[in-house]
Amino acid sequence: MPQVIITQRAATGLTRGREFLTNKNPLAAIKAGQVLEAHFEQLENKPEMGRPFIELPILRELMIEFGDSGYVALYRYEKIEDRIYVLAFRHQKEAGY
Repeated sequence: MPQVIITQRAATGLTRGREFLTNKNPLAAIKAGQVLEAHFEQLENKPEMGRPFIELPILRELMIEFGDSGYVALYRYEKIEDRIYVLAFRHQKEAGY
């Protein structure tokens, strides 16, 4: 099973999203955290579940539904290393979806 590694850039996006949601609705922030954790666990089992990133097909986008929109995680799966690098994380509205 591949190891999921959150890069500093993605961690910054996760923190930004958590802080925004915590200030707006603390209970929703807890639920969002649970949803995100479940999706990252699924990613460990199905590393190619995200759709190919149009601009650079070696990367993939994991769409994570939450509320009326959700989040998107940009990642790269390295089969040889058996690692998944989460490169960026944003709210879908922030990402332009």
